[in-house]
Amino acid sequence: MAAGERSWCLCKLLRFFYSLFFPGLIVCGTLCVCLVIVLWGIRLLLQRKKKLVSTSKNGKNQMVIAFFHPYCNAGGGGERVLWCALRALQKK
Repeated sequence: MAAGERSWCLCKLLRFFYSLFFPGLIVCGTLCVCLVIVLWGIRLLLQRKKKLVSTSKNGKNQMVIAFFHPYCNAGGGGERVLWCALRALQKK
């Protein structure tokens, strides 16, 4: 008798989880769509902010160049290469 009751309980439990499957998918999909909309809004906000900051006083867009040179201070001459690249860019 106990085994029959356990299987009935397991069957009820499986039906309960199956009944939550589709509503769970709907909630998960809705949350994903909301997340995409929020991230898209943040991206647009940051792009507008960047555009406002990058405009100089005379109305022209400034060009910003950044260098990432890992281990330039390791003593292998990388720092000199970096400064030569910056000097060439300034001359250009």
